[in-house]
Amino acid sequence: MKTFKNILCPYDFSEYADEALLFAFKLADKETTITLANAIQVPYSIDPYGFTYFDSSAEDIKKSSNEALDKKTAALKEKHPDLNINYKSEVIYDPAEFILKTQKEGHYDLLVIGSHGRKGLSRLLMGSVAESVLREATCPVVIIKK
Repeated sequence: MKTFKNILCPYDFSEYADEALLFAFKLADKETTITLANAIQVPYSIDPYGFTYFDSSAEDIKKSSNEALDKKTAALKEKHPDLNINYKSEVIYDPAEFILKTQKEGHYDLLVIGSHGRKGLSRLLMGSVAESVLREATCPVVIIKK
């Protein structure tokens, strides 16, 4: 079986992301680095000229999210001391865009992402980050449904 050196695992603290993370650990060995990618979505507005303005609380939300990611990665490192585990986070309005940018810039050889498995109208209204990532990623993508 092929071993992966760099695995990107989008992480939003949901049970779906936890399931994807468990799968990523099954594919990892002591040479593997697993990076959690956390897209922090905050309220924003776009002015008539196309400029995006994030809510003033964006930095507070990012700080809180990074503290939670610090705790999560510390707990994961305790369970998996042989693996290198880190995270990247960014305040952005499109999670798929952040995941794809991170994947391409970081030269990951696998992306493991959780999916809510929405269908029909809810998928149309909510969109599908996993589907967008699958379509545009430049590395293999594994989509995990809980």
